[in-house]
Amino acid sequence: MTNRKLIEKYAELSKPLYTLCSKKELIRRKCTNLGRMECELLNYLKMAGRAVCMNDLSVEMKVSHSRVTRIIDSLVKKKYVRRFPSKKDRRSWLAEITEKGKAINEETLKDYYQIQSDIISNLPEDRVEEIHEAVFYFLAAYHHALLEKESRDLVKLNEPKK
Repeated sequence: MTNRKLIEKYAELSKPLYTLCSKKELIRRKCTNLGRMECELLNYLKMAGRAVCMNDLSVEMKVSHSRVTRIIDSLVKKKYVRRFPSKKDRRSWLAEITEKGKAINEETLKDYYQIQSDIISNLPEDRVEEIHEAVFYFLAAYHHALLEKESRDLVKLNEPKK
């Protein structure tokens, strides 16, 4: 197979992969009535297992402080998160996941794992590990290629204009 044909073959995988991942994400959010960032923030707070400073959430999630505040406001209204002032620094606010938030997070994970289980059940049983390894390498290479593209674009942006 020529290099061009192989490139086209892999390029054909990208669109359906993106479409399926997007569809899976929509299904996951529909089940819980949460947005992507709300889900991510709940996951982060659940994994942290403690109250987290809102400024730290902003840094960890790579979004503005005002965006984190809006997401937290939404989650507080739904009673999934509790917000309170820091005892160490009166200017700082902390957020922690509530029991209701943990329950909805667990429900979301259960749905997510069911989708994964369904995927695995549709693969040839004797090739599940091999397929996982191949997909792992494909995704790592994809990620690397996108980082390389971003790097090239940044270099172009910083080149002096002629």
